Amino acid sequence: MGRTERPFYHALAALVFAAACAWCAAALYTGVDGFQSPAQTPAPTESAGRFRGVLLRREARVAVSAFPGVEEGERLSAERTGTESALFFPGGDGWEFLTPADAERLTPERLEALLSDGEKEPGDEARLVYGFEQYCAALYEGEAVPAPGPCRLRLAGEEGELRARLLSVTTDALGRRTLLLRLTDFPQALYSARFIEGEIEG
Repeated sequence: MGRTERPFYHALAALVFAAACAWCAAALYTGVDGFQSPAQTPAPTESAGRFRGVLLRREARVAVSAFPGVEEGERLSAERTGTESALFFPGGDGWEFLTPADAERLTPERLEALLSDGEKEPGDEARLVYGFEQYCAALYEGEAVPAPGPCRLRLAGEEGELRARLLSVTTDALGRRTLLLRLTDFPQALYSARFIEGEIEG
């Protein structure tokens, strides 16, 4: 082999070596031929657990006669309500006194009592719902403890999922867990509901 040919083969060997290194890097980071980087590995999905809860929002009972001609779900101005803008819903359910501020006081015993009482027959009053937020204090039934953060709710008897944020998980001395959720995506019909149940998944 002539001396002039040796640099050529040296360069070719270096090029092949560089290509092999590039292929290995691609295999490790992009999943070539079955290789998969840790960043691409799907995070394990937490198994869904069941919950039963009560919806908490800021609202007040009012006389239907105070707002003649107003339709269900209609937004009333602060001038009309005398306090602040609110959504109008006919039929009080007797639970209007519950607010998000009550969430910390809803122990498993109190929650169980509320859920046992269930829905009440709508009265002749109406409800004014203030603000745009709804919370849910719930009893949790599941093996895996859900982590606070974004989650999805599948309500019993309803299609689709609702987006929510799990704010806290509390465990009492008997191992019973209570959840505090803030609903971030829900239909207007949920304003007329008080108790919900279904599955929660992170």
